[in-house]
Amino acid sequence: MAKLIVVYVEYSYPKLDGDGEGGLPEEWVNLPSLALPDGAHNSDSDTIFFILPSRERSGEAIFGISCYRQIAAEELVSKTDDVTRSTVQKSVCVLSRVPLFGALRAKLEVITRAYFAERDFAKVEVLSQMYTNLCEMFDSDVIDEQAASIDISVQELFLCFRHRVLVLFKLLLLEKKVVFNISPVQLLGATMVALVSLYPKVLEEGLKFCAAPSQLTEATDSHSQSEDETSNGSSDTGAASAAGSNEGGEVVIPPSNAVLEGEPNLVKDTFGFPLSIFTKGYLFHPYLSISYLDMIRSKVVRAYAIGATNALFVTKKDLLDAIITIDEQSCGQIALLDANLKRELNLTSADLRFGDYIMKNIEDNRKSSALFEGSDEWLRLQMREYLLSMAASARSDLNVAIADYGTAFVHSWRKTRNYRIWMAGPHEDLSGVVPGHAFAGQLGVYDVLLRVEHSVGGSEGARKALSAITSTGKNIGETGNKVRQSLSSWLKSSPTNAEEATEDLTDESKVKGISTWFRGSHRDDKPDTSSQPQS
Repeated sequence: MAKLIVVYVEYSYPKLDGDGEGGLPEEWVNLPSLALPDGAHNSDSDTIFFILPSRERSGEAIFGISCYRQIAAEELVSKTDDVTRSTVQKSVCVLSRVPLFGALRAKLEVITRAYFAERDFAKVEVLSQMYTNLCEMFDSDVIDEQAASIDISVQELFLCFRHRVLVLFKLLLLEKKVVFNISPVQLLGATMVALVSLYPKVLEEGLKFCAAPSQLTEATDSHSQSEDETSNGSSDTGAASAAGSNEGGEVVIPPSNAVLEGEPNLVKDTFGFPLSIFTKGYLFHPYLSISYLDMIRSKVVRAYAIGATNALFVTKKDLLDAIITIDEQSCGQIALLDANLKRELNLTSADLRFGDYIMKNIEDNRKSSALFEGSDEWLRLQMREYLLSMAASARSDLNVAIADYGTAFVHSWRKTRNYRIWMAGPHEDLSGVVPGHAFAGQLGVYDVLLRVEHSVGGSEGARKALSAITSTGKNIGETGNKVRQSLSSWLKSSPTNAEEATEDLTDESKVKGISTWFRGSHRDDKPDTSSQPQS
């Protein structure tokens, strides 16, 4: 018979004053299972990011960082009566009112190593001293908004998911039910927090209400959405009719009491940042233990982006919209479980060019870290400009601008709560943003190759094919001529916007055929310096 392992709070500083074991309050009953993750015995150490409800302010969140380690019981110089197994697992945890995940992780890992090095867990003085030092180091009066992004690597996120980061970026805006099923837990948390940091000010200020289920009933929220879509003209039908009658104008979205009713108080800047993404029952949890399964299936949870290592979270796929994983080759994978969602998140050629531009700058930055281009801060600035231009295009009546971001995506985004709240607010600087995609343009042969890479899931073969082209200074040579000959008639008959022009390439069998042919043919072809791909 398997022995039941009980996880509990052994020591806290300052001392917890709840009624549970170790002073654990009812609101934090799941703290032990979050701080010591599922399958902890399978690794010697790990770091967990998690979120709990605040005890002081109803509906708000606090942020936890836990460093886990295990040690052989025989190595301990002092054993307590509860040490009955061959190994001992413990976590050192910090709870913070501010999401300083990266900054606190670095400090906490050092303290945890020092605590375990004592080989006597009764020596807790190092923990109380840690609390004092952290309070002095991260005083609320002196830390700035950049502190939340310290040691949160956006570069690593792009290297893992490449251009598909844009799919993730759009996915969270659509307010769906998404599970990040990634191991180890440290990689899971780093991936999710890095993604959220791409939305301006969301990591710093926009997670305040991310742990609170909605207080509205399902019927009330549906009525609110229906009423607001009618008032602001953001339905598909409304958008289509407006486009036909007022080409070149701007959709005017009046303030709506329905969408703002009971909206949590997030202080916005003049552009409307942070967006109200994780509010009103849209949960964000970089890690959840198995004890949360019932909560995320509740009707008061309208959407979520959650992290989990337990396979039970992804067994009922009919309740999910997307599953995010990272394979053994450190390549990020996105499984979209709904056909309509796949269509909405199909990247346009303008998006793929943008993704390619980002990846090239990241590669240059890794060769010379002195470059600003390709750095984490630069990447966040690029995504900020992308989001602003996408919003300006979505609120406009310019069909071409909308199509460059994906017509199906824009129509779906217009219906979401975060979009409607953004457009209902008086954000004076937002009105000055020009619609359009920075990477819009005519379709070229290189766009087809980018589409191939994207459609085969960023496989190693597709990346090598593109690398073979770019390494010769973008000279396609004989292979390029063959590609042009075989696709020229298709390109000429296709519309300018690449979202529609490359739609056929989303068929997996066709894409694999082109990719296989290209990998086989380019090896023997010598580059023709007179042939340049279109950009």
